[in-house]
This record gives sequence, C-alpha cells and structure tokens, in this order.
Amino acid sequence: MQLAHFLKEFIRPGTTEGMDFDFATAVAPLVVIVAVAAVALTSVMTSSTVFMMVLPSMIVFSVIAFFFGMKHGEFRASP
Repeated sequence: MQLAHFLKEFIRPGTTEGMDFDFATAVAPLVVIVAVAAVALTSVMTSSTVFMMVLPSMIVFSVIAFFFGMKHGEFRASP
C-alpha cells in the first residue's frame, strides 16, 4: 500500500504550500550561477574569449533551459 502511494505521489505529486515563486526569485539564482561560472572561467581562458563567446552562449542556454523548466513545471502542476 505504501509503495502504491509513493509511486502515485512520485508520478503526479499533490499540491504543496509555499512553492509560489515570482520571476525575480526564480531568475536570481540562475544569474548568480552564470556570473560565478563566467568569472571562474577567466582564470582558465582569456577574459575576452569568455565575455565575447562563452558568456553569450551560457546566457542563451540558461534562458532556453529556464523556459523549458518553467513549462514543465506548469505541466506538472496542472490537474
């Protein structure tokens, strides 16, 4: 019985309180991660390479991943 309940909650979790995020709260950790990664990469590569080639691709990838993650979360939260 417990296994069936666990699988049901794993596949389609119930609603949880306190999981409301606004846009700024959701994007802030993403911006911090990209900024720290870009600064850390300057110790390995030249800064012009990082800021002109790597950082724009990191930003584009993070926007795409954020969009798909947001849409997947909306799908999982819908009844």
